[in-house]
Amino acid sequence: MTLINLRILVVDDDPHMRRLVDLILRGVGFTELRAAADGYEALELMRAWKPDLLLVDYVMGGLDGIAFTRLVREQTDQGDKRPAIIIMTGYSELWRLDEAKKAGANEFLVKPFNAKALLGRIGRVTSQDVTLAEADRQHAEQPA
Repeated sequence: MTLINLRILVVDDDPHMRRLVDLILRGVGFTELRAAADGYEALELMRAWKPDLLLVDYVMGGLDGIAFTRLVREQTDQGDKRPAIIIMTGYSELWRLDEAKKAGANEFLVKPFNAKALLGRIGRVTSQDVTLAEADRQHAEQPA
């Protein structure tokens, strides 16, 4: 599967952010895109449509990005391919990054971001299926 054939689900309560991400991705050739305004809508979409990548807002009403990420990680069947998850947020505090890691996110992207940053994160998470927490553990286990 090439990057352009990825099935991407954008989960963000801000319609302008959903539109911006859609424009960036379609502008470089992605076509398999869906969007949801919150975590509950995204979970419903995922019952029939299995995305390869989730771009998830950190702060949303109802089911926020961290709770949504935890649910996705808990509900993914062992036989199913685990979708990569990039948490998008306007906040850059380290405790938020740590919370995203613990929830099972693969990457963290601070808003505002440009197309290069978004595409770079997508390239990074699709080249390996490793969460941020797993990457930290692997790095810590490497001999000095």
